[in-house]
Amino acid sequence: MFADRLAQSPLFHPTTQLPRAAEQRQYLVPLLLATAAALLFSIIAVPRIDFERAAADALDRSEGAAQMTPHDREVKLEQARKVAALAGYAGAAFGTALSALIAALGVWLAFQVVGTKPGLPQTFTVMCWALLPGAIEAVLSVPALLLRGTIQPEQLGSLLPANLGAFLPASVTGPPALFLGAVDLFSLWSIWIVAAGMAGVARVSTRRALVTVTVLWIAYVAVFRVALPSLGGSR
Repeated sequence: MFADRLAQSPLFHPTTQLPRAAEQRQYLVPLLLATAAALLFSIIAVPRIDFERAAADALDRSEGAAQMTPHDREVKLEQARKVAALAGYAGAAFGTALSALIAALGVWLAFQVVGTKPGLPQTFTVMCWALLPGAIEAVLSVPALLLRGTIQPEQLGSLLPANLGAFLPASVTGPPALFLGAVDLFSLWSIWIVAAGMAGVARVSTRRALVTVTVLWIAYVAVFRVALPSLGGSR
C-alpha cells in the first residue's frame, strides 16, 4: 500500500497531484523528509569536510597575518572549524525550511509579475515538494561520502556525476564551469515539479509556468551560483 501511495504522490505526478496537495496545504511530509535527508547528509559530511584550508586562506589574506603567532593561528583555525561545523548542522536543521520559504516568496512574486494570483501558502507547499529531488540526491551521495577520508567544501556538489560540470575537463574553470555545474538532473526535476505545481495553483498553462520558473531559476543561478562565487574567487 505504501508503494502505491508513493507512486501516486505529487513527487511523481506533479501535474495532477501537486495542485491538489497545494490546495490542501500538504507541505509537512515533504518538508520533514527533506530536512531529515539534509541532517543525514550533514552528520556524515561535516566530520569529513576540510574546513581548515579555506580558513587558512582567509587568515593569510587578512591584515596582520604576518604578525600572528603559530598559537594564535591555530586558535583561530580551530574556531573557524567549529563555526563552520555548527553552521553546517544548523543549516541542515533549519535552512531547509527557510530556503523553501525564501524560494516560495520569489516564485510567488514572479507569478504576480506575470499577471497571476497564486496563494502564498499553496506556493510554499509546491516548493516543499520541490525540495525532494535534492533530498534524494543527498541520500544517494552518502555512499560516496563514506568512501572518502576528507573532502573539500567545493567538492560536495560533485559527489554524484549528475551535473554537466562533471563532464568538463579539469582545465575548464570560471563562470562556464560554475553554470554547467548548476545544471544537474535533480535541479531540472525540481524545476519541473515547481512548474507543474504552479500551473495548477496559478491556473495558467504548463508552458507559461515552465517559462516563468525557468527564467527565475536562470536568474538565481546567474547571481548566486556564478556571479557571486566568481567575485569571491577573484579576491
